[in-house]
Amino acid sequence: MIIDVHAHALSERFLSDLKKNPVSGLTSEFDGKGGFLIRRRGGAPQSLDCNLHNLERRLESLRRRKVSLQFFGPSPGFISWQGAAADVELTRAIHAQAKETAAASGGLMEPMAIPAVGEPDRMVEELDRAVGEYGFRAIMIPSSAGGRPLDDAAFDPLFSSIERHGLLTFMHPTSAFPTDRFGINGMNVLLGWPFETTLAVTRLVFAGTFERHPGLKLILSHSGGNLVPLRGRIDAAYHATGWEAHPYYKAKISKSPTYYLDRLYYDTCSLSVDTVQFVIKVMGKDRVLFGSDFPFDVGDPEGLVAMAALDQCSADVRTNILSGNAERLLSVKQ
Repeated sequence: MIIDVHAHALSERFLSDLKKNPVSGLTSEFDGKGGFLIRRRGGAPQSLDCNLHNLERRLESLRRRKVSLQFFGPSPGFISWQGAAADVELTRAIHAQAKETAAASGGLMEPMAIPAVGEPDRMVEELDRAVGEYGFRAIMIPSSAGGRPLDDAAFDPLFSSIERHGLLTFMHPTSAFPTDRFGINGMNVLLGWPFETTLAVTRLVFAGTFERHPGLKLILSHSGGNLVPLRGRIDAAYHATGWEAHPYYKAKISKSPTYYLDRLYYDTCSLSVDTVQFVIKVMGKDRVLFGSDFPFDVGDPEGLVAMAALDQCSADVRTNILSGNAERLLSVKQ
């Protein structure tokens, strides 16, 4: 049994409808190659991977690889982008089209909710409504709300709501900051996204978010970015007593940062057999879950890297990572 906790999908009908009925300033147009271009409030058009909405091709892949269930959210740019993030209008549209996609998957796909972090004063009410209406068991959150950090006090009610609903929570980085220094946007995806996860989670640790919300079931994409190899460095700030010591590092937490990092979860999408095995070794078999980042090339869409790493692990480790840990998290209610 395989449960994939990291995938992306969009309904073709939703993308087609955006041509005639924009949502939150978002419109679409055909790219002439069987796909879509997305344009936001008069900005430059951006291409979308056609495999995001090619349901037939996705289902063939899932059946061939014997994936029992794939959790999915929209592509990251629909949740948070430079200077802004999803509002209630966009969130509702994303939820509606996601349930439509899931219904057409024959039980192989399950949508994650997304929070309306672009409207902090309405996001909790909207999440409560969405969970009640659609029965979401999981949520995909961005690494920042259009550049506004998640450790901002405005987002603490969101974590309270997520904890109260017992949602499996997946953090995915987004391109919320200028990308000029990366040269091309693709370089931002390669290097910037893992950094965004690393920064967001480190700030949440020191802000005391995980101490205030011990019931959060947070999975980090791309194996947690740089957090696993930087564990010792982050801890060093907490334990420092010399001239680099700073009260910020102890003001809101009662234990060292690794205590909180050890309570988080990490997907297998680090794209290297050695790195997947390293994350399993450091974080343990109970803290790693299978995630493919389907359908993206800079991902592990067919799970080939993860499976190559897991083939070298014991049967109980494989079972935990492929399905057991996800089943356990989904069954635990706060």
